[in-house]
Amino acid sequence: MTHLEETVQSPDFKDRKTGLVVFGVLQIIFGGFCALDVPLMILGMVASNVLGKSSAAPISLRMMIPGILFYVLLAVWFIWMGIGSIKARRWARAILLVSSWLWLICGVGGLIFVLLFMSGMYDQMARNKQMPQEMVLVMKFVMIGFMTVFYLIIPAAFVLFYGSKNVKATCEFRDSHVRWTDKCPLPVLAVTIIFAFWAVSMLLTGLSGWLIPFFGSILSGLTGALVSLVAALLCLYIAWGTYKLRISAWWCSLLLTIVWALSVVITFSRVSMSDFYEKMKLPEQQLEMMRNYVIPQSPIMPLFFGISFLGLLGYLLYTRRYFKIPSE
Repeated sequence: MTHLEETVQSPDFKDRKTGLVVFGVLQIIFGGFCALDVPLMILGMVASNVLGKSSAAPISLRMMIPGILFYVLLAVWFIWMGIGSIKARRWARAILLVSSWLWLICGVGGLIFVLLFMSGMYDQMARNKQMPQEMVLVMKFVMIGFMTVFYLIIPAAFVLFYGSKNVKATCEFRDSHVRWTDKCPLPVLAVTIIFAFWAVSMLLTGLSGWLIPFFGSILSGLTGALVSLVAALLCLYIAWGTYKLRISAWWCSLLLTIVWALSVVITFSRVSMSDFYEKMKLPEQQLEMMRNYVIPQSPIMPLFFGISFLGLLGYLLYTRRYFKIPSE
C-alpha cells in the first residue's frame, strides 16, 4: 500500500464507530422498555378495574390512551434513533444532539420542580398519617434517584458524546451523503422540533375533550377543537418554515409564544386549577388528591411557567441571527 493510499484511508480523527454502536444499542433497549410499558399499562388498568373497585376508582381506557400513545411514540423514537446511530447517520447524530439538549434542559427543570413540589406533597402525606415516614423517605429516594439518572445523567452523556467533534467527523466520514439535517443550523433545528412537538400536543388535547385555556376561559368541545386545530396548524407551519429558514416563520414563532403565554396568564388569573382539573373529568379520588396536594402549592407553577416562557423567548431571539430577510 502506498503512502497516498494510507493517507486517503486513514481519517485524521478518532473513529467513534464503536461508541455510536454502543449508544445506538442503548437507545434500542430504551425503546424496548417503552414498548413493554404499553401491555403493562393495559394489564394494570384491567387489574385495577377487577380488583380495586372497593378501594380505588377504576381506570378508564380514555385516561390510559395518552400514556399509551406517549410510550408508543417514545419506543418508535428510541428504536429509530438507535438504528441511525448504529449506522452512523449524519441526520441521527444531529437530531440526537438537539433532542438531548432539550431533554437535559427539561430534565433540570423537572428535577427542581420535583424537589420543590413533590417532596412537599409526600411530607404532607406523612403529616396526615396517610403514609409512614419511612415509606415517604424511600419514595423520595427512589423518585429523586430515578429522575437524576434518566433526566440528568443520561441526557448529559448523550450531549457530551454526540456533541464531540470526533463523533461528528465519524458520521460525516461514514455517511458522505448530504442529509436533510445538514440544510438547517442545529439551533434552528431545535426550534423546529419544539414546534412540531407542540403541534402534536395540540392534537392530543382531543383525548381530554379539547380542553384549552383561551384568554380567561377554558374552551372545550367544538370551540376548543377549532382553536386547538388552528394552533396545531400554526405550529406545523412554524416547524416547516423555521427549518426552511423563513423569516416569516420566525416572527410567527415569536408572536405565537407571546400570545400563548398571555392567554395562559389571563386564563389562570380568572380560572382556578381546581376548575380546570374538574373539566378534565378525572375520577373523584384523583380530584381529591389534586385539591389536597397539588392546588394548594400551585404558586410554584406560575414561577416555572414564567421561567420557561422567558427562556424560550430568549432562545427564539438568539436564533434570529440564522434567518435572513429576502433582500439580504
